[in-house]
Amino acid sequence: MNSSNAITRIRRLLLSKKVGTFLICLSIASLLWVVHALNRNYKYTLRVPVAFLNLPTNKLLVGELPEYLDVEIKASGLKLLFISLKKNISEVVVDFNLLKNNAKSQAYSIRNGNFNLQNSINFDVEILKIRPDTLFFSSKKGISKLLPVKANLKVNCKPGYSIISKTNVTPAYVSVTGDSVDLIKMDTVYTYFLNLKDVHQNYSDAIALKKPYSSINYNVKNVQLKFSVDKLTEASIKIPVQVMNSPGNETIKLLPSFITIKYLVAMNDYENVSTNSFKAVVNYEQIKEKQKSLQVEIVRSPSEVKIIKTEPTSISYLIYK
Repeated sequence: MNSSNAITRIRRLLLSKKVGTFLICLSIASLLWVVHALNRNYKYTLRVPVAFLNLPTNKLLVGELPEYLDVEIKASGLKLLFISLKKNISEVVVDFNLLKNNAKSQAYSIRNGNFNLQNSINFDVEILKIRPDTLFFSSKKGISKLLPVKANLKVNCKPGYSIISKTNVTPAYVSVTGDSVDLIKMDTVYTYFLNLKDVHQNYSDAIALKKPYSSINYNVKNVQLKFSVDKLTEASIKIPVQVMNSPGNETIKLLPSFITIKYLVAMNDYENVSTNSFKAVVNYEQIKEKQKSLQVEIVRSPSEVKIIKTEPTSISYLIYK
């Protein structure tokens, strides 16, 4: 009975008006604290992606171009909350033609550059620091040129899968700046070697560019590598065999006159393959040499298929004068 009475008293206490009033006051106080906290100013560091234009062509960069700027800002808690919820911050573009530079020290000030970080952040904030805030160059003469990028790539697909597109590299060309002695030896920029195994789906990723010489700098550090992969299906098609280089003064009957080609093709390209996609021939020179059987050669086939078998591979013939 005593325990039952105690439980009853606790229930009455919890349901009393005093407890309800306390909870309401606590909620109001918490809300006011949150509003106050969001209205206060705080410091926060953002990583902002950056791209550079019009690098000096007669100077050499000391170090490497940064991919990001670490921007220390000061803003209200509410603004910082919305900024932190953004998944992607827009890239800022820094034009060297608009940067202030010190001719004596060969230094370019990013902090005083004429570019709008506010647009990238999408909020009006106070910018306290930018790191790096200065880029340094050497007075040593250098040159700059645009070179194509080539992926150093090895891809092994899972059984039953194949690459169905060209390997796309973006950007396809990069600006290379460096010592003229080293740069004159370069005609292509290569990525670091990438060995992909058991690939069974479309691929897209950033890959770093390789520097053959320490004096060389690129306007970007990475390129985007992309290609499409699809599942293969086996198919077959029957096509006629033609006589190549025939003089036309005799009738030649091929036995058989058709062959069957078995091939693998991506599901996406299956409907695009027809008899006109292939061409099979035998060479009349073999007939002139009086060979008993003629070797069949596939001289045309679509790039999206992989021929696995041809039946038959050789045929007989009759000549009617």
